[in-house]
Amino acid sequence: MRKIWTLAGIAATAAIVATGAAPATAAAALATSSSAPTNASNVKTKAHSNRSGLGTLQMRYGKYKNKTWIWARIENPTKLANDKYEITVAAQGTYLHKNISGTSYTTAFEAKDGVRYKVCIAKIDAQLCTGPELAWVY
Repeated sequence: MRKIWTLAGIAATAAIVATGAAPATAAAALATSSSAPTNASNVKTKAHSNRSGLGTLQMRYGKYKNKTWIWARIENPTKLANDKYEITVAAQGTYLHKNISGTSYTTAFEAKDGVRYKVCIAKIDAQLCTGPELAWVY
């Protein structure tokens, strides 16, 4: 199949060649907050899953500084979870990991319409989730 060039296509190609970069098409990075999980109001649990031998994984959200934030939390973590696992919250290809030992929640992402958020439990440094993920399109 032959490519048909339009004036707009030629101009866009010239702009890419001139700047050496493609036009930005990805969404802007989401803001994060380490304060939101501990200072948010009207906190709710969107989803939860009991992970045998580890604790209860939760996807939580709440209001902080007039914005909605989403984070991962583990309730009643076991010694095994504290010693060998981390919780993760992810959105738009960015993963925020937190070793469970010493805390029960991750840093939060700002909630934006149409963005898919997910939380999971993984072995420390494994980067692979143990069991199913909890997901939500805000």
